[in-house]
Amino acid sequence: MTSASLVRCLLPGLAALAGTASCRNLDGFDTQPGEAYCGSLISQPAFQDGFLPAGSRPTLELALTLDTSKLTSEPGILRSNDGSTGLCAKSTGSLFQDAPLRAIPEVDHDVLSSLSFGEGHEHDFFAWVDSSCQGTLLAVVSLMKNDQVEMRLFKPARLPPPQATPDQKPGFAVFHFDVQKHGCGF
Repeated sequence: MTSASLVRCLLPGLAALAGTASCRNLDGFDTQPGEAYCGSLISQPAFQDGFLPAGSRPTLELALTLDTSKLTSEPGILRSNDGSTGLCAKSTGSLFQDAPLRAIPEVDHDVLSSLSFGEGHEHDFFAWVDSSCQGTLLAVVSLMKNDQVEMRLFKPARLPPPQATPDQKPGFAVFHFDVQKHGCGF
């Protein structure tokens, strides 16, 4: 078989493969002025440890703005609605006060960047985000094929004492977001 024949045989197959492997443009996830992704804490105890004061109801909500053109620098801003009732209420106010999501460039050059988080995920990224009173947290943000966003927050902490309060404990929380044209109201 000549090289020209080989190219003619392979070209249709490669074109079809390229069509199925194309990536969706992520700028559809960008929030416009006044918009925000609004998300509530999943109300399962395993998905809220270390994020709520003892005995409180799972009312923590987040507002997230996104700019996917900045995925490698500062892809978003995070705010929370817990200024008077949350872990930081007595010291600094809300858990997140216009806190920038900061990309972790080192992850882009590691196998972690190629992790698959399951069906329905369009793109996933890792970022640091600073709480107003709980230190730096790790955010894993998932841009979903259904145009929603999920966020998992990991709050590292030292091994807590036996009767530790939630603000002393490490934490894990999951949020599901939908875009709201007029923001989240906080």
